Amino acid sequence: MTNTAKLGLPLIQPDQALKHITHNEALMGLDALCQIQLESIGTNTPPDPAISGKDYAIGDTPTGEWTGQGGMIASYTDAGWRYYTPQEGWLAWNMADGKPYMFNAGAWGAFFDQLSQLQNLQQLGLGAAADSYNKILAKTPSSLFSAEYPADGGSGDTRLSLNKATSGHTALIGWQDNWSVRAEMGLLNDDDLTLRVSGDGSTWRNVLVGDRTTGKLALPNGVSGEVQGVAQKISILPDSGRFAAEKTGTITSFVAPSYLKNENGSTFTSHGKFHYDSSTYGGAGTALDSDVQALADLLRESWAARYHPEFWVANCTAASSGYYENTQSGSSKYRQFSYDGLFGTRQSASLYVKVVSGTWLISASECDVQIDGVSVTDYQTLAAADGWVHVGAQFAAASRTAKHQFVDLLPFYANTGDELLFALPAIFNDRIQVDPLEGFIPSIFSV
Repeated sequence: MTNTAKLGLPLIQPDQALKHITHNEALMGLDALCQIQLESIGTNTPPDPAISGKDYAIGDTPTGEWTGQGGMIASYTDAGWRYYTPQEGWLAWNMADGKPYMFNAGAWGAFFDQLSQLQNLQQLGLGAAADSYNKILAKTPSSLFSAEYPADGGSGDTRLSLNKATSGHTALIGWQDNWSVRAEMGLLNDDDLTLRVSGDGSTWRNVLVGDRTTGKLALPNGVSGEVQGVAQKISILPDSGRFAAEKTGTITSFVAPSYLKNENGSTFTSHGKFHYDSSTYGGAGTALDSDVQALADLLRESWAARYHPEFWVANCTAASSGYYENTQSGSSKYRQFSYDGLFGTRQSASLYVKVVSGTWLISASECDVQIDGVSVTDYQTLAAADGWVHVGAQFAAASRTAKHQFVDLLPFYANTGDELLFALPAIFNDRIQVDPLEGFIPSIFSV
């Protein structure tokens, strides 16, 4: 064996004279081939003047001193040109374009152009540095994903999928303004499709919610401008949900709502009144009860609440005669009140409630129900810790099958002695989902 297997460097023989010549020749080869820097690739004409220590990948039709050395690596030294045969898999840095090259299948090619797979990468940054949270980061003016065409062996389809671990997790697409998020769309902590927006990146409002089961679309904050909500958003309740006889901005005595039917022996009483120009908000009127103020603070800014029309907050004390039972998780409760009026093919309700004692159950068995704009799948239990919440309910039947009978539109269930505050009810002769912060809704009888 006279040369090394990989680099073809000369070996010193046992009986060789002038061993230093062979040794120096091998060192020259190492200097040329280890950490190869090629001044150019595919060049056919030798440089003039040639500079010692510069290497070139010769092209297929060389001229001059390179004649007959096509495809070789030419390295210039003080002793002239030396030629080396590149081997499969050799890597070299091309000084001409600043890229790594690999010798593959008898030719030099840009290293990254020859990669067909990148598997199990921990991070990938395009134009920017990825990190442990943003494991894929691209800083680019545009991105394009294309289907693999049938002519290329593909189906012609393309999909972008986001997968989350469980229903309670999140899979979303977000849009940011100078790194502060302004909109998100996806499965946000449930399996309904939600689009929400934010003015500051922290306070969110839902634009639309698509129910995963029914396919129904909700617009929790209405449409836009002067037509926010829907044209039919006028309550049909005779007292506009204020529990009083007067139609004016101020009211006097509490009048129990005759349109709400007590069931199982439950009773309605007054709890407290919202007073116009209350001292609670800097006015001259009567200070508000703490529960009444909590509702007003939820619905209005203090300067707006000060001059809000007066209304009463009612109390429902539950009882039980064993009728209209609802059993969930082994616990039975009984319906306490319902809307006592005829129904059309479509009907809706809006109501604010606060549990005082016990637990109250809201059922979605006969109508669609939302708590603070979020759909109730089957039922939901409310407790005192929940504070004031908005309950929306909608019922609809096909015209040919509508019975115009009483429907459990305000589906509240409790046990004897449990207490519930409620205020500002509204009933509509259509399917309407009310903004949870809408508050007082005038009636057709309010004038």
